[in-house]
Amino acid sequence: MQGTKMSPSQPEPYGDPVRSSVDGFESAAQRMRRVLRTRPAESALHRVLAGSADLFRGDDYPQRLAEAAAGTQLPVTTGRRIAVVGTRGGAGKTTVSALLARIYAAMRTDTVAAVDLAPGAGTLGLRLGVPHAPPLETAAARLRTGTPDSLRGLAALLTAAEPANLLVTGRRRTLERPADGVPHPSAGTWTPAGPLVPPAWTPDGAAAPPGPGAAGEETAQDVPDGASRMSRVISRYCPITLFDCGPGLTDPAVLWAVANSHLAVFVTPASVAGLEDALEYSEAWRHSPGLSGVPLLVLVAQPAGGVLRASREAGRLLRAGVETVHLGHDRHLAAGVEVNPSLLSRRTRLEAVAVASRVLSAAAPTPGSRRPGEQPARRNVYP
Repeated sequence: MQGTKMSPSQPEPYGDPVRSSVDGFESAAQRMRRVLRTRPAESALHRVLAGSADLFRGDDYPQRLAEAAAGTQLPVTTGRRIAVVGTRGGAGKTTVSALLARIYAAMRTDTVAAVDLAPGAGTLGLRLGVPHAPPLETAAARLRTGTPDSLRGLAALLTAAEPANLLVTGRRRTLERPADGVPHPSAGTWTPAGPLVPPAWTPDGAAAPPGPGAAGEETAQDVPDGASRMSRVISRYCPITLFDCGPGLTDPAVLWAVANSHLAVFVTPASVAGLEDALEYSEAWRHSPGLSGVPLLVLVAQPAGGVLRASREAGRLLRAGVETVHLGHDRHLAAGVEVNPSLLSRRTRLEAVAVASRVLSAAAPTPGSRRPGEQPARRNVYP
């Protein structure tokens, strides 16, 4: 069998389960994805030994898991938006976004939305099993013909993943060429390397993040086309919306997402540079006029083979006055394929639902609860 030859300007989508390679057979990326997407984090031997040990001792794991997951079912009266951000590529922002989306959708009966805001090369759709989901711009363009008046109408604009109450936007489109064939930076075009606008904010600067204009609409050079209107429609029908942002905090789309969210989750690796980022940005966050009003929760992720332990470093950040949670390394999550909570290790599953509960409680606090940032002054525990 001979497949259709692809032009050099049209690269083969990695791990695409629909399209075959140029010779008509399964490509290496497809094969790896097929194998890794069903491989549990724990080896077969580990699962057998753990099951055998449970025969001779009481296992309170189901109870602990249920208690940790209780916070994911908090009632949400108005749409809550959560921006997942970070300064470094590969820190785990998309993994965290996909994991939170899966957990919320599995634990709740209402609808959850996951929006890919990474410019040009996001993989949120792939991690949620819908690599062909339409980008945010496509969904927003369909709003010009009318605003959906029901959840079913919204679902027609986005793509439903598993479980069915999870709606997803896909990989952002790259540079768009109008009829004249010439891209126009003034039209708010984007490239895989980032937006065609200068940086807007760093820890050393005090520039406010871009926000809605006087009429409640973003300017074209600040954020993706139609993002504000689309997010308002999503929040009307989805109690929880997750924004998977690109790396860095100078991207206008990231700053827009933060300014329009109820919580920012700052994902950073358990490394010297990653922890320094967490301290530096959390301190600057408190003093930035445009960011200080949005609660910040730092998530320390354990990299493969890392020297520092995420749980220990998260504790040190907490003592330094930084609201922090942690997530350990997991072989299934590290594979970079569809996130399936049932394939996580027992430890990671417990940590993940605890993180999801903490994130939602921070984004939708109950009366009398403490939000991230409302704590004693920072102590220098990182000499």
